Amino acid sequence: MKKTLRLVLYYFIIIMYLELWHKFFFYPTVWNIGLIYTSLFSLLIAFLLTFLSSLSKPKINKIIVFLFTLFLTFIFAGNYIYTTLFQTPFSIQVTSMAGGALDFINIFFSTVLKNIANLMILCFPFFCFCCKMKTMNFEKNFYFERKVLIYSILSIYIISLLVLFPGKNASKSAYKLYWQENDIISSINLFGLITAERIEIQRSILGFDETLSFMENDTSNEKKDDYNKLEIDFDTLIAEEKDANIKNVYSYFKNASATKKNEYTGMFQGKNLIFVLAESFNSVAVSEEYTPTLYQLIHNGFHFTNFYSPVFLSTTGGEFQAMTGLIPSADTINEWHKGEAYLPYALGNMFAKEDYTTNAYHNWEYDFYTRNFTMPELGFPNYLACENGLEKIADCSWNSINAPEDQQLIASTIKKYTKEDKFLTYYITMSGHAPYLFEKSKRYYEEVKDLPYSDETKAYIASQMDLDKAMEVLIESLEKEGVLEDTVICLVGDHYPYAMDISHINEMSSYPRDELFEVNHSDLIIWNKNQEKVEINKVGSQIDILPTILNLFGLEYDSRLFIGKDLLSDSEGLAIFSDMSWISDSGTYQSKSKKFTAKKEVDEDYISKINQWVNNGVVVSRKIIINDIYRKLFESIGE
Repeated sequence: MKKTLRLVLYYFIIIMYLELWHKFFFYPTVWNIGLIYTSLFSLLIAFLLTFLSSLSKPKINKIIVFLFTLFLTFIFAGNYIYTTLFQTPFSIQVTSMAGGALDFINIFFSTVLKNIANLMILCFPFFCFCCKMKTMNFEKNFYFERKVLIYSILSIYIISLLVLFPGKNASKSAYKLYWQENDIISSINLFGLITAERIEIQRSILGFDETLSFMENDTSNEKKDDYNKLEIDFDTLIAEEKDANIKNVYSYFKNASATKKNEYTGMFQGKNLIFVLAESFNSVAVSEEYTPTLYQLIHNGFHFTNFYSPVFLSTTGGEFQAMTGLIPSADTINEWHKGEAYLPYALGNMFAKEDYTTNAYHNWEYDFYTRNFTMPELGFPNYLACENGLEKIADCSWNSINAPEDQQLIASTIKKYTKEDKFLTYYITMSGHAPYLFEKSKRYYEEVKDLPYSDETKAYIASQMDLDKAMEVLIESLEKEGVLEDTVICLVGDHYPYAMDISHINEMSSYPRDELFEVNHSDLIIWNKNQEKVEINKVGSQIDILPTILNLFGLEYDSRLFIGKDLLSDSEGLAIFSDMSWISDSGTYQSKSKKFTAKKEVDEDYISKINQWVNNGVVVSRKIIINDIYRKLFESIGE
């Protein structure tokens, strides 16, 4: 029995070591109430692993212990790398997004090398086990000992559940996170990484329904002529709906405030639109000297001074936000990638309804991130990329070092749509993709080689110079074709260059950027040749782009059905980050520390209201995709 208890203690110590190591790097404090929950659930796992390590012969049991130790180490190491890159923990749902593997593989090894010291500390218990493994003896446990282990597992599990009940009604309580709410960041902080991941896997297999919590809001004074909204009888829809999930979302829509029409409503009505999702674009690299076209576009159109491009699951998350006005999560994106979602408000679909010709172009593999499925969902059936036709008109003979050039993408496709009466063209660029090496940007080496920066920073600037040249080619070609004045250019980054070290990003920045908020601070370009410069100081992010464009083009939509809001309306600005932190016009809130830094005086319940709104935004976005809410809603109202 002593050896059995030693093995329990061994597993408990190694699990707690790894859990505390993880919390040390990603949470503001290790010593909180979560330590109690983490300890209890870690003890439960230790007993369970001990039981599983005692079912065979001693030699096989030794191998099982080795494999469990390796597996535990791998889980924490993988999560460390993933969280370092994407600012959110790894989710089992992203394993199905195989099309995005290259985004991770290309920068995986460089991230490992940058963090090798921390990873060596993580692996210390595993190395110790390997050194001692030959001298360790494992005996086969008798039936009595295994019976004790089973009783211990059941007892600890019951105790672990009972301690969840105190304070169960509080926001983000242990009880709510374990049974009712889907917030893996807070769950890891309370229960530990292993238990939080186990809960997520359990929910992905068995299903999980979250209930929205919101205040009743009287929106009867919002008239269609003054607000971007449709006449939808939500009371009747709610009364007739039997599905609790759908009924809950309808109630949310009913009580959501619509955004007002404004002086910019219909400003670009009837004009063409070119939308550019620019790989790793961030205004930190924009300058009048090196990227003059981007500089002019930013400073002579709508200039959004407080715009953010938060990382949500790399490029596919940025695309989902910009195209749908919804907040992505791993399971939401996973469902979307299946190609079965109904998205009538997606950018392409909205313009197609107005008889625009919609085209999309990408200078990478056509089925990357399953775009062969998602592009038609977004309203771009005429989607051309490498391996489905673009290779016939552009150079697709690239690799991870010799990346495709954005200016060639523009030059090779511009004449395919400029003769159309009205067009919407969507470009997904590639020049800015990591890694940042001069082998990828040789043509700009002479121009940036003497800059007082690291080689990685100079190579990143060179990549943005190619994007700049692409925009120059675009504008010159539109002017030559006689459609520049009737065309609006919108450009946004999918995310900041997260493969770069923060110190290298700060080499380019005019002020010190932190690794959560300001590293995501960027620009949104909305520009037309004939417009006057307009400065917008409201806080916003990618989810706000779609409703802003729809309002500018005078398209009829219901702003209550988005999470994003028109950046030109009088609604309060808000940027939401993947860890549920946020920036509003009134202040900044960090979810892990629960610290709010005010820009101006706010009401006593302001933080809880915004937190509730943020949580609702994530849940509603998930339900819209997973529960096919738009299809059921629009079928019900005959749209």
